[in-house]
Amino acid sequence: MGPPMSEGSRQGDLPGVEALFRDISTVLANHAGLIDSPKAVQLAAELLPHTDHCGITLIRPNARPRTIAATDELPQAVDALQYRLQQGPCLDAADSAAVVRADDLAEDRRWPEFSQRCVQETGVHSMLSLRLPVRGTDRAGMNFYATRPRSFDELDLTVGTVLATFAALAVEGELHERDTANLEAALRTNRLIGTAVGILMATEKVTEDAAFQLLRHASNHLNRKLVDIAEQVHLTGRLPSPPPRR
Repeated sequence: MGPPMSEGSRQGDLPGVEALFRDISTVLANHAGLIDSPKAVQLAAELLPHTDHCGITLIRPNARPRTIAATDELPQAVDALQYRLQQGPCLDAADSAAVVRADDLAEDRRWPEFSQRCVQETGVHSMLSLRLPVRGTDRAGMNFYATRPRSFDELDLTVGTVLATFAALAVEGELHERDTANLEAALRTNRLIGTAVGILMATEKVTEDAAFQLLRHASNHLNRKLVDIAEQVHLTGRLPSPPPRR
């Protein structure tokens, strides 16, 4: 073994590491400056030595797992099978285990139904799944797929672990954007309904509760969303008329 690395030499390596991460971040950034998940899986598939396929699984509370980015149709097919059967490396990695590696699904008994069907239906024998460190109650995993048995080694794991950092940033960015958009949509909906209630209070000479019940009754009777009824009241000043009877 050579002499131990001095503190000075370790510090000297840091600018190179920082530059590498900065360069990767630039490559993966979208128009808003956030890490882009489709770009992240494409780069991961290119850099990992023994695969051409990569995908990201996201599991949100009270929602079905879904693949939010994939290099091609193969990850989508494998993931869909896992979600349907509720078993497989992607789910285990995202849910609890930091790293899940399947060397040959034809021989793997950890996921008895998924393993056999995956080989038969997609031709995938090897998988490497890494948990992504996302915050809160959301869970996510980055997954690699190969048709040859025993495709992934320690180098794949090392490279994948580095790339998982960027994939986690991509997931966090998407979740933040989606949650922000949902919150803004909910606020707009609430304001629109509140405005419609105020209009009906003035035009129908009723209380706030009664005006809201008028909106609900119209929504149920016309089989339309409450917010759609509220928007029409906002535009016309009155509730929509029921369709004429035949």
